[in-house]
Amino acid sequence: GCSLPAHRPWDRKIVLVADPVDPHAPKDAFDRRIDRPSKDTVDELRTALDMCCGEVIVLSDLTTFTAEVSRYSQSLVFPYWFGQISRSRHGLLPAICEANDLMFVGADAFVKVVCNDKELSKAVCRQVGLDTPASILLQTIEELEHLRGVSLPVVVKPNYEGTSLGITQRNLCRSWQEVSQVAEIILRQLGQPVIVEEFISGREFSACLLGNGAGVVELQIGSWKIEGKSDYLDHQINSFEFKLPNDLEFELEMVTSQFDEAVIEAMRRCFRSLGKVELLRIDGRQNETGVFIIELTPDIYLGSDGEYCQALKKPTAAYSDMIGSIIANSLEGYQAQVPMS
Repeated sequence: GCSLPAHRPWDRKIVLVADPVDPHAPKDAFDRRIDRPSKDTVDELRTALDMCCGEVIVLSDLTTFTAEVSRYSQSLVFPYWFGQISRSRHGLLPAICEANDLMFVGADAFVKVVCNDKELSKAVCRQVGLDTPASILLQTIEELEHLRGVSLPVVVKPNYEGTSLGITQRNLCRSWQEVSQVAEIILRQLGQPVIVEEFISGREFSACLLGNGAGVVELQIGSWKIEGKSDYLDHQINSFEFKLPNDLEFELEMVTSQFDEAVIEAMRRCFRSLGKVELLRIDGRQNETGVFIIELTPDIYLGSDGEYCQALKKPTAAYSDMIGSIIANSLEGYQAQVPMS
């Protein structure tokens, strides 16, 4: 990773750049609003940030932020801007911060773009000793004729999206005809490569990591129990339908102890190999044959009901304490200090 400047002054201001949408039920799996935070989540985050600093400044678009960037030379920027269409959208705000030598929370532009590419992030995982499902990337529907190296059933999904955009239960395909139909829809609707990935049955999990280049990397692994069942998702995918308002009961079960230390250390190696990342979620599946990583997520949902904050929050701590830990971790990475008056 890159070396970080030492002893940066911090003016005790946090600039929260977020693009919230009003709470809603997206009309379909291709509604891009699903990839942006709700207004309620941003309000909750802002309230927690108020307890971590002297002043929180909230901006909702990159144009305004760029025009005012000179005001924030000693502030800490908190990126929670998810953008719309560009495949590099997650990297835009960190790139603006880097170009203007601003301190910011979370992953840099390189990490954001690499992790937003599902196929590329698999290479990162394999380099540190983590297994991934077999997969192949399609640029056009005609390339299906030359598909080799993957076996049915498979999951067909857009290569650059998150939050299950474009992914319903139909994307779990058990015939090549289904693969062709779903891939064609994704190519037409989103205009981006399609990843065809072998489906791994088994317990789905999220490894949640927090740290910086200077110290220990915290890691806890959680898995959702749905309707009281640990195996609810074992034979289906965690699709768009589960992101909609529903009556299902979700409970995060901590499963860190069920993972071999070698796998946990490989996850930490993955975190460290990325350089400036700070917050990372490693999603995968575990079954009797091993642990398989599906994707790397530095653009993390930070609501109090999400797996990241639930997994890493101390048992007796408040949500605001968890957000405070994220801020403290970032400032530690920059060796930031409040100047003496």
